[in-house]
Amino acid sequence: MDHAPVLAWVSNTQQQCVWFNKCWLAFTGHSLEHEMLCGWEDRVHPEDLARCHRIRQISHARHVPYAMAYRRRRHDGVYRWLLSKATPYFDTADHFAGFIGICTDITDWKLAEAAAHDKETQLKLIADNTPAMLVQCSRDLRYTFANRAYASMLGLEPEQITGRHIKDVLGLEAFEIIRPKINQVLRGRRIEYEDLVPYPHSGRRTVHVVYVPERDAAGRVTGWLGSITDITDRRLIEDELQRERAFLRQVIDATPSLVFVKDQDGRFLLGNAALALSCGTTVEKIIGRTDADFRRTPEQIAHFQAIDHEVMAGGKARRISEEEITQADGQVRWFSTSKVPLFNDAGMCDKILGVATDITELRQTQKELEQRVAERTAELVAANEKLTLQMEERTRLENALLEITEQEQRRLGQDLHDGLCQSLTGLAFMSRSLTKKLEAQGLEGHAAEAARLAELIHQSVEESRDIAKGLHPVVMDSEGLVSALHELAARSSSIIPCRLRCEQKVPITDNGVALHLYRIAQEAVTNALKHSAANSITVSLRMRQNVLSLSVADDGCGLPGSDFSTKGMGVRLMKYRADVIGADFAIGPRKNHGTRMTCVLKMAASGPLQQQPSSSSSLG
Repeated sequence: MDHAPVLAWVSNTQQQCVWFNKCWLAFTGHSLEHEMLCGWEDRVHPEDLARCHRIRQISHARHVPYAMAYRRRRHDGVYRWLLSKATPYFDTADHFAGFIGICTDITDWKLAEAAAHDKETQLKLIADNTPAMLVQCSRDLRYTFANRAYASMLGLEPEQITGRHIKDVLGLEAFEIIRPKINQVLRGRRIEYEDLVPYPHSGRRTVHVVYVPERDAAGRVTGWLGSITDITDRRLIEDELQRERAFLRQVIDATPSLVFVKDQDGRFLLGNAALALSCGTTVEKIIGRTDADFRRTPEQIAHFQAIDHEVMAGGKARRISEEEITQADGQVRWFSTSKVPLFNDAGMCDKILGVATDITELRQTQKELEQRVAERTAELVAANEKLTLQMEERTRLENALLEITEQEQRRLGQDLHDGLCQSLTGLAFMSRSLTKKLEAQGLEGHAAEAARLAELIHQSVEESRDIAKGLHPVVMDSEGLVSALHELAARSSSIIPCRLRCEQKVPITDNGVALHLYRIAQEAVTNALKHSAANSITVSLRMRQNVLSLSVADDGCGLPGSDFSTKGMGVRLMKYRADVIGADFAIGPRKNHGTRMTCVLKMAASGPLQQQPSSSSSLG
């Protein structure tokens, strides 16, 4: 034993070691005398010493073999695990003489065992914390392992499952559902399936199950490992997605527009019923094919590819207002198409979504409408030209009428001044002469009557002259409008106080415009005299920044109603005269009481702006 590859020793009845072999001495690094002196307990790990001493005490007292594993420090100070086995020996008289023992270095085995234990602990930790449900079952249909997820699903602890029969844990109904799959895995087949299983605690759950057979060294099936995943929620989501997918399919198939998705190679990844009908195929057969597989012309195919590549390269949507697409029956129809880029998870555009709407009938209708619009426009242009000519003719006739009216008024005024006024003046002289003769003859009564007659004739002369001046105002210089307005105010003052406010000279070179302004003021003053019951009338004429403003205001009762623009022929005539010269006309109530008429005309340096053709008559 001195040369055996194990540590050997011999002890006596007092548990004292009396011999060690060379392997022992090499392990400790001491001499035999030193080991004899120190004893067996020297260099035993403190944590193992009490246990080892107790085992030796019991074995010596009972004279029975023992085996124990403990740690002893080697000569280099490293503790090594030793497996010590001792057997009692007896002398020739069959008396107990002590123990003979050997120690084997099992450090490597211990390390491997610890590693295996750690790995087993780690695997158990993983198994207990994984969401997947894991089980191990024996051939006699009993659980040998169940992780915590599986136990929780059943409302149990793992310890309450291990060792029990499957039927006792799951119940008869669930057991009968999985029994055919168990029979298959026990025949050595890997089984994978999905089924609806009624679990005692969780109720009916849809599970995905994988069974893998376990074999012994001889290849015989001893049981199986099972992985169970609860896919109830996933199946509900999948069913919902399937319903949504079916609904979306119904929607796009019910859409009359062509709906499609293409990849970078122009292959259709999706197409609706309208597209399939256009291509003469089905929605299933269109997948993976390109436009070149159908009755599209080379020009159309090149056009589609160019637009598709542009959208994918730029990553921006594109709308094609009109493009032609040849149908399966050879008919060419027109479409308005929108193409939108679709991006993958990497942010790259690798597909496009297209929607093409048939606009053939709309395009034809639009062309017909454009033709009708063009024809109608031509008719309207012709009618407008005719109306313009008629309006120009009407304006010419109205201006001619105004001219004739002014001429007739001038003639009447001249006739009154040269005829009636002269005759009446002669009668007045004759009446005064008759008065003197009657006074000379002493006929005082007849003389007074003749004097009254002369006065009446004189008044008639003055009234005739006023009428003549109204019909034919006299202009002595370039400021004739101001002079005429002064005379108009003076004549009107005999009835109601009337004054003219003119802060500065207002020269008007166009006598026609001046005449229209005078007639507007004359009509406004006449209306005030007749209808306003006013106490005073004010005529204003001023020029501010090339804007001429004429107004006539009274403090009377005002015009009845709110719409003054349609009150009487006089108002309409004033507005017409203002329109003729391009002026803005307005009439309405004053702030406190009374009525105000305003006529505003923009003037240029050489005369009025935007003036309509007017009479060339002067005020004189």
